[in-house]
Amino acid sequence: MLVELYAAPAAEPHPTESPVSNAVGELPDQEPSLSPDQLLGSFDSREEAITFAKEQLIDGGQNITDTQSGMFDEHTHIEWLTLTTTQHDAAMHKTFYLVTDEGY
Repeated sequence: MLVELYAAPAAEPHPTESPVSNAVGELPDQEPSLSPDQLLGSFDSREEAITFAKEQLIDGGQNITDTQSGMFDEHTHIEWLTLTTTQHDAAMHKTFYLVTDEGY
């Protein structure tokens, strides 16, 4: 299974809408999508992708205090991942998207 890790735009710690959601019925060329510019890497497993995301924050001097994740829905194969960090006693949330090729 291939897992792609994308940086998510600044958002709430628990995103509720998939980055590829088309709830308003936009035309195909206007549908939301993940930007290739936000791709951080491709990995052989979910665990490798999460470890990479954590190492990026740790290398930046941040202390990870919590990790949470969840599926948007069973149809898109996109999961949100939020890492809570502290730096200089301030809590911050960094959100990522994990996209699998499962089912394709």
